Amino acid sequence: MKRYAFITARSGSKGVPDKNIIDLCGKPLMAWSIEAATQSGVFDRVIVSTDSEHYADIARDWGAEVMMRGESLSNDTAPHSVVLRDMISRLPADFDYFVLLQPTSPLRGARHLQEACALFDAHADRFDFLTSVIRASHPSVLVREIDDDMSLKNFDIDYSQYRRQNYRDFTPNGAIFLARPEAYMRQGHFYGPRCIAYEMNTIDSVDIDNQLDLEIARLIINNKWNN
Repeated sequence: MKRYAFITARSGSKGVPDKNIIDLCGKPLMAWSIEAATQSGVFDRVIVSTDSEHYADIARDWGAEVMMRGESLSNDTAPHSVVLRDMISRLPADFDYFVLLQPTSPLRGARHLQEACALFDAHADRFDFLTSVIRASHPSVLVREIDDDMSLKNFDIDYSQYRRQNYRDFTPNGAIFLARPEAYMRQGHFYGPRCIAYEMNTIDSVDIDNQLDLEIARLIINNKWNN
């Protein structure tokens, strides 16, 4: 199998300014994903897509190749699917699959990438995609809409019979997305019956969206280093 790691790191984050290169325990945030990819030993190429020359220099310093993208692919409204299709279209069609690594999942490590690729390879005859998941913090039976009348009519369930262990509800955690390039170009997303799930634990699934997430990641990393 010939595998590429794609890391998408645009500049201009609003929630946490320059989030993708913010310092996390001595490394720029996106460096955690670059390191995980290179240390896993499963990728032929590790490619960072960015709109910033500064980000590009940082990516190269940490051992990644760089693919610059235009402004139209770097604004708040540009979906990941457009960015990924742009990357695929600019590469020779000689790789079996790519793995998207979002910089906001810094605790996803080399071991997770090795396991995810091994899982996909073992079932490659049945699947075109893989997505990492975690156990949902709230099973779907506990999640219902509340209409304008603010009543709990949609929760008309006898919760006295609820047992958490009876449910196997999962949610994508954003850490690992894998796809065959031709399947992704056709479908434009990573889900569906041709996708296999790779389960991760909650701690390694921290996704940095705001300052609180960043502080949680720092606490977890410092705790691992000190134990």
